[in-house]
Amino acid sequence: MNLRDFLYVIALAEHKNFTRAAKVANVSQPALSNQIKKLEAELGFEIFERNKNEVVLTDFGVEFLGVAREINGLVESIADLTQKHNKIEATPLRLGITPTLAAYLSQYFRELFSKLYPDVSLIIVEEYPKILADMVNEKTVDIAFIARKSYIGLPKATSSSINFSSLWMEPLFLGVRKGHPLVQKSSIHAYEVPANLLIRFETSFGYELENDLPEQPENISDLVGIDVRSARFETVCRYVAQSDACTMINAIAATQLKNDGFGLDFIPFVGEGNMRELGVITRAEYPHQEMVEAICTYIRSAPPLGTLSSN
Repeated sequence: MNLRDFLYVIALAEHKNFTRAAKVANVSQPALSNQIKKLEAELGFEIFERNKNEVVLTDFGVEFLGVAREINGLVESIADLTQKHNKIEATPLRLGITPTLAAYLSQYFRELFSKLYPDVSLIIVEEYPKILADMVNEKTVDIAFIARKSYIGLPKATSSSINFSSLWMEPLFLGVRKGHPLVQKSSIHAYEVPANLLIRFETSFGYELENDLPEQPENISDLVGIDVRSARFETVCRYVAQSDACTMINAIAATQLKNDGFGLDFIPFVGEGNMRELGVITRAEYPHQEMVEAICTYIRSAPPLGTLSSN
């Protein structure tokens, strides 16, 4: 029995599927399955029941999982203690940013770190909010920036182990090409957006107003001429600049795209829920909380262009 066995049990208990658990544990599915069988043989008890659709814990497995998590927590505490006593610049800082922010804030954050922590190497990780939250929990990302609405929507097991600190408020725009008929409007309500032209994303931007936007027709990809389920945010923005389609664009992205002469016009949304609250998430036990506090203070005093400080 070793520490790796505990990690495998925790991953399988959480994901209830060998393939998904193996991916999280960064091991092949056969290797994970064989290791669990060896552990059960060593203990003399089954930890999991293998059903047709999922894997579930036995009564013994439930108690074993509690011990495994306790041991894993103690090991992580030792790792945190080591990191705490290391100098901040000893290891690169991994910064998680969502797709609606990453391409437009990378320079902002590099300038921030050059002023606050010039000796710290910065690695930017672009991912969707839930994945970033999981990465923060798993210590593969140190801090990440997501909307409060996305944070509230996280599974309780995830949100209970990470902290959210509010930083700025950001309005939402409808992006259309230059000369689009909708540019005659000085502002727009969610219900006024034409459903057959609107490209929406499966992952929420974190605006309450999204609930009031029209649902996309099932054949939306045929109507607008792009596979809306696979396209990334900036790809969609570029496509909208060349077509009659339209899409949601947050203020930070809109400001940068406008400065770059992207060929888009931005119509501000009006009505409740047209602002989202952005913040930083970190593990509650993150050993360099003083760094997080310094970053938050800097951002609140000089928020990114197009936004307002949350204070």
